[in-house]
Amino acid sequence: MASSFALSSSQAQLWNNVVQTISKSISPEDYLLLPLVVLGSAFVINKGSIFPKSDPYRYKFFERPQQLSSSSVQSQSRSRNIADIVSQSNADLVVFWGSQSGTAEGFAQRLARESHQRFKLKPIIADMSDYEAESVVHLAGSTLVVFIVSTYGEGEPSDNAQDFVGWMNSTVKASLQHIKFAAFGCGNSNYLYFNKTVDEVTAAMSKFGATQILPTGKGNEATRTTEEDFMDWKEKLFSTVASALGLSEQESGYKPLVDVVEQPSTPSDKLHLGRPFQKASTKPVLGAPDIVLVPVVSNKLLTRYATQDRACIEATVDLSAHAQVKYKTGDHVAVWPENPTEEVDRLLRVLEIEMKRDIPITITQKSEYDDVKVPGLTTTDALFRAYLEICSPVPRETVSALALIAPSVAVKEALEAISKDKEAYASFLERHHVTLARLLEYAVNIDPATSWSSLPLSFVIDVLPPTQPRLYSIASSRITSPRAIALAVSVKPSTLSGNPDAVIPGLTSTYLSTKKPSNEVVTATPNIYVQVRKSAFKLPVNAAIPLVMVAAGTGIAPLRAFLHERARLSSVGKQVGPVVLFFGCQNEADYLYQDELADFSSGQLAGKLEVVTAFSRAGGKKTYVQDMVRLRKQDVTRMLGDEDAAFYICGAATMAKAVGNVLTEATMETHGWSETEAIKWRATKKKENRWFEDVWS
Repeated sequence: MASSFALSSSQAQLWNNVVQTISKSISPEDYLLLPLVVLGSAFVINKGSIFPKSDPYRYKFFERPQQLSSSSVQSQSRSRNIADIVSQSNADLVVFWGSQSGTAEGFAQRLARESHQRFKLKPIIADMSDYEAESVVHLAGSTLVVFIVSTYGEGEPSDNAQDFVGWMNSTVKASLQHIKFAAFGCGNSNYLYFNKTVDEVTAAMSKFGATQILPTGKGNEATRTTEEDFMDWKEKLFSTVASALGLSEQESGYKPLVDVVEQPSTPSDKLHLGRPFQKASTKPVLGAPDIVLVPVVSNKLLTRYATQDRACIEATVDLSAHAQVKYKTGDHVAVWPENPTEEVDRLLRVLEIEMKRDIPITITQKSEYDDVKVPGLTTTDALFRAYLEICSPVPRETVSALALIAPSVAVKEALEAISKDKEAYASFLERHHVTLARLLEYAVNIDPATSWSSLPLSFVIDVLPPTQPRLYSIASSRITSPRAIALAVSVKPSTLSGNPDAVIPGLTSTYLSTKKPSNEVVTATPNIYVQVRKSAFKLPVNAAIPLVMVAAGTGIAPLRAFLHERARLSSVGKQVGPVVLFFGCQNEADYLYQDELADFSSGQLAGKLEVVTAFSRAGGKKTYVQDMVRLRKQDVTRMLGDEDAAFYICGAATMAKAVGNVLTEATMETHGWSETEAIKWRATKKKENRWFEDVWS
């Protein structure tokens, strides 16, 4: 094989010309230094080697992960022109979804399924990242367009909706006067920009001349009414469409969206038995981070709370086996949970398929234009354990669907009674932990002579959402812990208002709390699937810029990472700016990383770090973190204004909103501004990368 350093004739001639030119301009002594210069340059360019090193991950530039399964190949070859897809399938309705946590995607699937079952409409469910936004222009006027989109963070669209929304917000001119549309948004009023994405979509569609057939629906997670908000809007949509098109609702039984077939002879190495499943996209994502299986090398208790058997743990995972996976301080980690064995067994038992749990099955979507939400080759055990959210509360709509196929009159009447309206169902939820398995058990208790053995597995797949990863802010710094990622996790079971004895554990937090390395040599280190997700929550490049940071509970995680980074920079002589950290906890016993923060204050960040605490349940008057920010508002506004400090807030959205209100009031008071001017100042700080939020509902 020819050497990789061989030159072509043209390259050789060029090199000779360069050498001749140089030789005329240098002295004989320079010839002694020239080889050293060349070798030194090669050493620098090749990162510590005279010869180039081959990149072990170079193959990833040419790899097409979307071709690893047959369903992926089908998606890859599909047109990205939505008008082509609608025309080929003779669809009446296209439902675009933009979803970050899976809620909007689930609503889109339910809307499409019900439109077909109730009115015989033919729908297309469209991931917004799968189609070119401008192709909407070519849709026929007879096609109803529906958008179901979520807003998260600081008014951002979901990842899969960013390009679509970006096109809509651009200066492009498009004519959609022939299009009729409707829209529903998933949001949280505790955030500053409540349902901003759906507002942007409807404004753009109207700007392009499209006709909105009914007011925008908005789900509000702050009031825990998203599900009912969607159902109310959906009924109004169906009523409007039926009236406009002269459709009559048809009573029909259950019609599956997927086919499920047992395939006992399928080799085990072809099955999905736990590795996270992600639907292939028609638009390949270059540089998408890998989902990797990593060991949990440490799992320690940070604190145990006095109420509800709550605790906070720090789980650390090791990336050493995956050199291609890197993170930056402030990034997130997506963790894929597994459903608890107890709940998996409960569902298998009530469906009377325990003996079939390990038999391979194939799952195929009936419509060639919709992608299956779970792996096509798996087992029922793996399906319930890793791929479906079987621990999620069952929506009222699912109870109504079950009533239609109830195994007895008594069960049918009981299910109809609890799902007849939102008040009845809300009352039922106050007293019952309603997972699908528990609901089926409840029905059997109503009529012990009944059985759910005839309930199709396809029904379970249709009505349950696919498992979604949970995001955690990384609590470690890349410069002090480049291959180990620490996560601060609140293990917080919830209870029912009408049944306090019913304890409902958090799915992923409980899952992580059980992943404890064993001292026994023969026991393998527990592993979990994770994916590093990029975040805009980043420190300023200039370490001398002052910081104002606010956190409550496990919101301390990324701020702790920032302090580790600043402390390291300070220890090597780098000039670092002052930091004021406001931290809220319930009691001093719940003060996360207290010793560590004290060490920073007296050591590497002495004279630079001030920690201001707020304890909400320490006895006497409750003090929250926003109260301490208000108490120090003059110092904070001075730092944010005169000193151009960067502001960071991490924690619950309710806390972030309260702190934001305090700072808005403080800036109005300090500068004599109106509320509009104060909000504009805040937006400017964000645009200048001086205001960062990492909050959750």
